[in-house]
Amino acid sequence: MSTHLYLVKVLDSIDDHLINRAISFLPPDIRKKIKSFYHIEDSIRSLLGYMMLKKVLPQFDQYTNSISFTKYGKSFIQNQDLFYFNISHSKRWVVLAVSEDEIGVDIEYIKPVCFDTMKGALTEEEYTKLQSLPNYEAVKYFYKIWTVKESFLKMIGIGLSLSPNHLQTNVYVEEPTILLDGKQRNIVIQTFQIESNYQISVCGKGMNHIQKMEMFHAEKLLRGFD
Repeated sequence: MSTHLYLVKVLDSIDDHLINRAISFLPPDIRKKIKSFYHIEDSIRSLLGYMMLKKVLPQFDQYTNSISFTKYGKSFIQNQDLFYFNISHSKRWVVLAVSEDEIGVDIEYIKPVCFDTMKGALTEEEYTKLQSLPNYEAVKYFYKIWTVKESFLKMIGIGLSLSPNHLQTNVYVEEPTILLDGKQRNIVIQTFQIESNYQISVCGKGMNHIQKMEMFHAEKLLRGFD
């Protein structure tokens, strides 16, 4: 299955008129989702994600009334078996993953964390491994685990409605693996970093390695409807 990844870096400031105009070109359900965020920064990140989708999805306007959301908030295109997508954003970056089968992506800004408060997201084995690492390596290890788990949960469409400690990962191998309640899942996982402080994980059914990665400019995306 071909898998493509698209990224856009959020600008320090974006003209409000440009933002509102771009939102107006999206279907009502997506506009509602974008405006549902408490923080305007998250609304802008979500907007950029859907503007990337508009850019890369052939005949986007034909599907505007077919884009829907699961009860857990995952967006998808109804009656479409060959185009799947998932969006994630954190701080300065927004990422869109596109595939011919179910796909999940998560990006996280790497920052210091209190591991005791995060213990509930890890299995006992993962937590023991984390404690054995130097602090800097432990932080990187935690975010790799977290993004792998969240990308998997987003791929299956349930998000964090399932506690991440139900998932056991092995991220210290060439092909990371994941188990759900002890059962190996037949999926492909890729993990990597951008700018040395953002961790990305992509999880897909029957997914090949990412075949294309493209970066967009935020302002050009928002003006793309002109």
